[in-house]
Amino acid sequence: MILYDAIMYKYPKAVPKKDFVLRNDGSGSYIEEWNLRTPIPTEEELQLWWEESKSTPPYEPPDQVALLAQELSQEKLARKQLEELNQTLGNALSEIKLQLLSLEGGNEE
Repeated sequence: MILYDAIMYKYPKAVPKKDFVLRNDGSGSYIEEWNLRTPIPTEEELQLWWEESKSTPPYEPPDQVALLAQELSQEKLARKQLEELNQTLGNALSEIKLQLLSLEGGNEE
């Protein structure tokens, strides 16, 4: 059994050396520190998790190019929305300015 793989299978968001610390003194790996808010797993649980981890496909990180393309697309959409909002506000400001000028012109009489 690979202890690290078993723990990461069950707790994929766990941070090694923070949430748990493994140690091997030559007679096999063991959990030296356990800082997760769950009970320390038993040997049987670890074995089960490790077996399950082998039967599921390994985690593959997302394609970085696809992630960047998605972020760029979101930024373009946000920029377009901001430009439209800016134009709407600019038009409203122009109307207010015209109204003020007409009011000022009416007061001169």
